[in-house]
Amino acid sequence: MQWTNDKIGPAFTLASDLKKATNCEVLRVDDSYPNEREVQNDDNLHGYAILSKAVTMPEKSRDALSTILANPKTYVRYEEPPDCSFRPGIAFRFTDGSVQVDLLVCFSCRELQYYLDGEVVGTSFFQSQELVSLVKKLFPDDQKIQSLR
Repeated sequence: MQWTNDKIGPAFTLASDLKKATNCEVLRVDDSYPNEREVQNDDNLHGYAILSKAVTMPEKSRDALSTILANPKTYVRYEEPPDCSFRPGIAFRFTDGSVQVDLLVCFSCRELQYYLDGEVVGTSFFQSQELVSLVKKLFPDDQKIQSLR
């Protein structure tokens, strides 16, 4: 995958090889439209309310996510991006001791936003059904996640 922003390098490097991560978690975040969101307390991630406790990802899920993120076929480029409000439903958090990467995933517009140490460093669009399947396995009791296509 070629990125136009050099700052994404460390974030993408860690995300595409999660064996190097000392911590790898997944969280469910509020994917409602901005005017439908409940009042946020201090429990938010980059402005999105956290709906679940952070869950440590099993090694098998880490490997699957790394494979998905490292595969160039996961990503799609649009001449003109979809007209969609970014509403992430899932956040992955990775650390390796020197950096923290948050990867927010919007399933409405199929957009990924990479954060490095709290700053947005890259966005892209995905077409991976494998990512949807993985998230469904990670949140088997979440009706909204299970309804993703």
